[in-house]
Amino acid sequence: MKNVIKFTLALFLLAVTSCKKEKTTDDELKEAAAGLNKMTPQILNDGIRLDSVSAGTKMLKYNYTLTEDVKENVTEEEINNFKKEAKEGAINAIKTSADMKDFRDNDVTLKYSYYDKNGKSTADFTVTPSEYKSK
Repeated sequence: MKNVIKFTLALFLLAVTSCKKEKTTDDELKEAAAGLNKMTPQILNDGIRLDSVSAGTKMLKYNYTLTEDVKENVTEEEINNFKKEAKEGAINAIKTSADMKDFRDNDVTLKYSYYDKNGKSTADFTVTPSEYKSK
């Protein structure tokens, strides 16, 4: 899971660094999402595929498919454990990565949505500035 988060952050940084500084954060996020979408779908890890990225007001949303899972075959406990681990990894990456300074400085919210191989919503979580800026 850590590799998935690092990979998506690296893709985001690649797209953002090509943006001009005169643009607003929202413009940069939209351009980053468009750039990332040109590289999707992208297999990130065994069983996880990044399908698309969208941007909103100071928000970036990642949409993933868990290519080997069917929601009905996964317990609520497994889903909750997955969400907890994935969210902790995302928060840690944003807090500690020097490359994520622009995220921290611009209070960007990250949303992650996971769907099973049949397209059913399986798990989602949000990382807010207050979460990655807390000590």
